[in-house]
Amino acid sequence: MSTSQFLGTHQATLDTEGRIQLPTALRDEINFRQADFGLMASLDGDGSLCLRPRADWERWCRELLGAREILRQQDRRTLLTIASHSGPVKCDKQGRIRVADALLTLVGLDRSKPDRRDAVLTGAFREIRLWSAEGWEQFSDSARKSLAADLDELMGGDSAGPAPDPES
Repeated sequence: MSTSQFLGTHQATLDTEGRIQLPTALRDEINFRQADFGLMASLDGDGSLCLRPRADWERWCRELLGAREILRQQDRRTLLTIASHSGPVKCDKQGRIRVADALLTLVGLDRSKPDRRDAVLTGAFREIRLWSAEGWEQFSDSARKSLAADLDELMGGDSAGPAPDPES
């Protein structure tokens, strides 16, 4: 399992060859020059592409496939959607990534259109998210408005964090 912590919001531009320069802050967290290094991209329900180191991707797939017996049509549809909208990400020695055009189009990016090349890379702890600038703005605006309630629910009703130890 990866010990990387991908953090921050980073503006990026898709070049005419479909490459995006990984910001130093994200690049430093991954050993992209390692011979067996690889990233996988998959469409996520929030409108982004989720980029995971290959080892994390493989673990996530095992968890996904082992989550339940795949009998319901909804489960099969979900798995098919993820599998058909996923693929490897090419990385070069300069720290640029190349995601398939078909995947970029799903999130509103297009290397052939100058007005659709502005991208945002966001750290999401164990993964990196790739957004169109417009997609990130919409998601971020909505997410910030509900952050307090969402955090409270995530923390089990206590967004203030764990209670102090009375013996300290």
